Amino acid sequence: MIFCGAKEEMIEQLSPKTAESAPEPATGNERTDTAQREASAIRQDIWSVPTLRLLSASRNVNLACCTDITHLRAYLATYSARRIKQQAVGSIDSAAGTRILAIVNLINLHRPTSAFSAQGLNRTLSGAVEAAYDTRSKLLIVECTEPTISLAEDGMLAQGDEPSNDPPPPISVWDEEVSILNVTTKSFGAGERGWVGRTVKLRTIAARWCTFSLLAEK
Repeated sequence: MIFCGAKEEMIEQLSPKTAESAPEPATGNERTDTAQREASAIRQDIWSVPTLRLLSASRNVNLACCTDITHLRAYLATYSARRIKQQAVGSIDSAAGTRILAIVNLINLHRPTSAFSAQGLNRTLSGAVEAAYDTRSKLLIVECTEPTISLAEDGMLAQGDEPSNDPPPPISVWDEEVSILNVTTKSFGAGERGWVGRTVKLRTIAARWCTFSLLAEK
């Protein structure tokens, strides 16, 4: 599994939001209050387990954190060579199960850079597909980025539309649009937009290499 970011960012994203929120107030019901305390203790016990250390010591799971695009592309370019070397020294054989190459937050890693475009993302995705193909791995690309605000909230209302007090629906990260070519200008923040030429949705870019799957909610 390749996490696009620092290890600290991974831990922050994995931590449940409930652990960061304020404790729930007492309800006066002894049974309910006891259940809340037990649930809080269970959450603390779960995150006291050294998960990352266990993953790094596992023979079946390799965890890597790539903090920038250059690091990620270099890792993917040499991925097949490392797998061949590991098999030569007696690592677990792929026949024991399906090998998986999972990349987490690939889109988010490109976001603050000039490669946040169809050109830049296609280059990285092609490297990921090649690494998976060479090692006969199943490629999984997972994005944990929060949905962004809608264009209506960003002041981009269509002509004739009236502002609404209702909260605008969030936009999936895959429905965001990026320029075709790499952008050499400074990225625009919230409320600041500039002309970057023709754009395309991230979903269209990823669909050239991958198939989208909807995970069932539990």
